[in-house]
Amino acid sequence: MVSALDSTLTSSIYSEKETAALFSDEAEINSLLKFEKELAMAQEELGIIPAGIGQKIFSALDGFKISPASLAEDYAKDGIPIPALLKILKNELEEETANYLHFGATSQDALDTGLIIRVKAAIDVITRNFDRLIDELVSLASIHKTTVMIGRTRNQNGAPITFGLKIVNWIEPLKRQKRRLTELIPRLLVIQLGGSVGTNAALAPKGEEVAGKLAQALGLSLPVSPWHAQRDSIIEFANWLSMTAGQVGKIGKDLMLLAQNEIGEITFNNPGKSSTMPNKANPVLCETLVSLAAFCRSNADLIEQTALISHERDGVCMTIERLAFPTLVCAASASIVQTKTCLENMSVNMEAIQKNINADRGLFMAEAAVFALMKFTTRKQASELVSQACESCISNQSHMIDELKSLSSFNLDWESLRAPQNYLGNAQKIVEKAVNDDAHD
Repeated sequence: MVSALDSTLTSSIYSEKETAALFSDEAEINSLLKFEKELAMAQEELGIIPAGIGQKIFSALDGFKISPASLAEDYAKDGIPIPALLKILKNELEEETANYLHFGATSQDALDTGLIIRVKAAIDVITRNFDRLIDELVSLASIHKTTVMIGRTRNQNGAPITFGLKIVNWIEPLKRQKRRLTELIPRLLVIQLGGSVGTNAALAPKGEEVAGKLAQALGLSLPVSPWHAQRDSIIEFANWLSMTAGQVGKIGKDLMLLAQNEIGEITFNNPGKSSTMPNKANPVLCETLVSLAAFCRSNADLIEQTALISHERDGVCMTIERLAFPTLVCAASASIVQTKTCLENMSVNMEAIQKNINADRGLFMAEAAVFALMKFTTRKQASELVSQACESCISNQSHMIDELKSLSSFNLDWESLRAPQNYLGNAQKIVEKAVNDDAHD
């Protein structure tokens, strides 16, 4: 075990199994073989290599297995797996056929295209789990669109909200994130075929035609130019992954705070246990989400360093991506899945929500009271009266509205002002609009 993401002990929560499989050594080798097979077929079709050679390469490589260990020694020398891979493959081919393997391509053409093949598959997994998470949140928001609770600002009791509205604050960024992914995919899912310095000179005058056929065969798009020295689309996706992990990390942080003993508005089934304190019910899934958000941000920051690529190609940037990118994709993918698991194991404690409202003794109705008094007096006087009532409420352990009533002679509906459900503004409409919006479909 080198990383918590591939540890038998910890990978089940810090990584996502289906995504991780796409970034295994075996999956990388298979994607490189796919590149070489389809490149040869495209070149044969265009008459760049002799007739029949492309099919021989395709047939020889199709289903061919290479042990990752067989590439390790040369990787340490070359810094990339391609030279060792080609050496093994050429030994399996007739000499004439081997002459046309990897014809006109460079190592980074294979590496980048192989990476994008796997990224495309990873996006399918991520999108599927992303939609499931949004559906879970929409269902939860619908259930709690009228559940009144204390809204908290700067970790202090503020004013009434509904739990459904709190969930909308989780849903809407995720729906926007889904749209961002749709927007960036055409820039990201493109092949790489530029040859040694991005000119495709070895394939002239048919370099662009080869690239087009290769893209079509791989189900990818054709970029305007080779992008060996243009890492912005990888960086963009890395930031998307980090932002996604941050958005679900916010869900984890909110739930972790709501699950604190002194609040208790959220409980979890099968919570984490302490080795020495039997009273503990640790919010492990919430902690995981917050931790994964920090981890993903760190990796995305590292990948952003690849914008500083040197000249036409750069081994440093290839190494940085290899170190940081697979773990980022796997961790971000895991954060989406773990958020849904967290929600499925969560219960809303209605009794605790009401208990906390009662314990507040009307203080969170202070803003409502100011605006109610302004029908009879100035805002300045209204604010002063409510402030005085709040101080008396705290000193006397009384209800703020009762204190305010005793301080004023205004003909107000005091019982109506006492009820938090009467100061929810457009909360219910906002929730209904969010849950009925089909932007996530």
